[in-house]
Amino acid sequence: MRMSVKISLMALFLLIISVAPGAQAQDISAEPICFELINEAPYRVYGTFNTDLYTRPDGKRARHRSNFRLDPPGAVHKTEGHPLDRAEFCSYGPFYPGGKLELTIRTLVPVFACQTRIDQGPIVISGYRKPEGGAVTTAACFD
Repeated sequence: MRMSVKISLMALFLLIISVAPGAQAQDISAEPICFELINEAPYRVYGTFNTDLYTRPDGKRARHRSNFRLDPPGAVHKTEGHPLDRAEFCSYGPFYPGGKLELTIRTLVPVFACQTRIDQGPIVISGYRKPEGGAVTTAACFD
């Protein structure tokens, strides 16, 4: 449920930006584009989605960021029963060229980043633990 509130706030924020002066020149959608992010790595994954830069009404350049935390595959909320290994996101943009958002997966520091289209289906995060320690985490990003 907490993810739905974040998504709704993000959509409202981006709708307000889309009607701001000067926003018409950017890649902004009239309707939100929604997509699913799925964790298939055998551990919890943290990351962010970033939009392209836009100019705020006060003239400063900014971007919108949405953080996520996905539990290992099969994890569900103990009382509500909804899956914790996946989340739905929606965005109006502003998008990077090609209708893309920036996806960054991180631990304490970024370990993977890409710009991905969000209208091509679910974005799947995968990974494995290395025998010598540590892990390798990637996502199937769309061009």
